[in-house]
Amino acid sequence: MYDQVGSQSTLPGSVFAADDDAREVTEQLIRDAGFDPIYGGGLDNARALEDFLGVLFVGGPVFYRFWKP
Repeated sequence: MYDQVGSQSTLPGSVFAADDDAREVTEQLIRDAGFDPIYGGGLDNARALEDFLGVLFVGGPVFYRFWKP
């Protein structure tokens, strides 16, 4: 399934937290990996993001897509 990610019309997202100095590099690394970067705020949000992703992935590997309404 992972080898088909790049051929999808909508890429799966990758939520991340980063400080301002690292944001641009982090977004590029996520794009290079074939995902759409979704900024989750500064490093003060990192713990909450990790806790959320633990709940999201409890059933096994998934792709997810978050987008503005």
